[in-house]
Order: sequence, then C-alpha cells, then structure tokens
Amino acid sequence: MSRTRAKQELSESAVRQYLLDHGVVFQGGGVHEAPMAYKNIHAVMPSQQELVAGLGSFTPKSCAWMARRI
Repeated sequence: MSRTRAKQELSESAVRQYLLDHGVVFQGGGVHEAPMAYKNIHAVMPSQQELVAGLGSFTPKSCAWMARRI
C-alpha cells in the first residue's frame, strides 16, 4: 500500500485499533504514516543488498506522530 492509498482507504480508528492490537502506544498522527502504508522490509531488503547492509532490527512500542486531525 502507498501513503496516498492509505489516506484513501484507512480510517484513524482502524489504525488506532491495529496499533493497540500490536501493543504500540498511539500518540497522534495521520493514517498515511500507518504501518500498513509501508512496504514489507523483508521483501524490500534482498533487492537492496548491493546498496546497504542490515545491522539489526527493532520493534517499536510507542508511536509519537505529530497530533492532528485528518
């Protein structure tokens, strides 16, 4: 999904519930920044091996997006 498509298809309440279900604290933001708006990193990284080296990974537990209404 793209950020543009996310704005068209996702609701703020759906994003809040998704984050809550995954143990992430939502502190405001827009649906275009939702996790679903980004490509799967595990699918993207193999094609980037000549450009970058993966050093690790992390799992966010807090999302501090700029609070605003969409």
